[in-house]
Amino acid sequence: MLTYIIKRLLIAVPLIFGVLTLTFFIIRLAPGDPAAYFIQPGISPHVAEQIREQYGLNDPLPVQYIKWISSVLHGDFGRSFSRAQQPVFDVIAEALPVTVTIALLTLIANFIFGIIIGIISAVRQNSVLDRVLTVIALFFYSMPEFWFALMMIIMFSLKLPLFPASGLNEIGAESFGTVGFILDRLWHLVLPVTVLSINGAAGIARYVRGSMLEVIRQDYIRTARAKGLKERVVIFKHALRNALLPVITLMGSSLPFIFSGALFIEVIFAFPGMGRVTVEAIFSRDYPLIIANTFISGSLIVLGNLVADVFYAVADPRIKL
Repeated sequence: MLTYIIKRLLIAVPLIFGVLTLTFFIIRLAPGDPAAYFIQPGISPHVAEQIREQYGLNDPLPVQYIKWISSVLHGDFGRSFSRAQQPVFDVIAEALPVTVTIALLTLIANFIFGIIIGIISAVRQNSVLDRVLTVIALFFYSMPEFWFALMMIIMFSLKLPLFPASGLNEIGAESFGTVGFILDRLWHLVLPVTVLSINGAAGIARYVRGSMLEVIRQDYIRTARAKGLKERVVIFKHALRNALLPVITLMGSSLPFIFSGALFIEVIFAFPGMGRVTVEAIFSRDYPLIIANTFISGSLIVLGNLVADVFYAVADPRIKL
């Protein structure tokens, strides 16, 4: 197992490096450059030229790439153009915990609700409950997240003021104490996590239902029932473990969708996370910050796929990694 993990990590290094290289060249195809961010009415046009010279933006693209790769190999992703020359990793260190928190809560909610709904639909196959859950799952699965987020804000923040519409905490939440601060943070995360997780849970429910229907028709399930085992033991101990194998694979592949969804959600709910930082960096042509965000997101996605592979082997010992 350890050898497999090390091999996967070694393969991930050139993969992430390739993604960063593509990002480096693609973002420079967009019109404009970071110097445009500093140009304001009344400022001499020569200032932009001085800024381009200062940051090496006038150098040929291959020269810029060599300088960039040299800095990256030394662990330096540079300083943010749009944030007063703040080191990019300091900017990310402030935003990353927010995005990771949302992603983890979303991932947990995805699989808890998706698995429960999928099991109920499979056990009650072709019943009224199964049909209702199927329609609801397909409805939420096809719903755009940004539209759903706006509808949730209108319904549960404006019409029924149950949850806050923006921000991570109330003003002055530090005075609530540690427990109160955490509870207030979780209360602010209810709507965004619901928006992100309900779509994924609906998709996972369909996978679990199909996998469970296939498993419960196997001979060993009939044998377990013939031995007189309780139905919940048959379902949860014998059937569910094998039915989860294809679902575990979704754990790693769902991370890119969660991070891409968080990008819109953080902007809509005004969260200072990676998504919002990335959007602001793109609009301001902040090359170092865009590349650093790509590096962090790519690393987390590779790590998520690796964890999914390890769980795959844990769920089914017959699988040799």
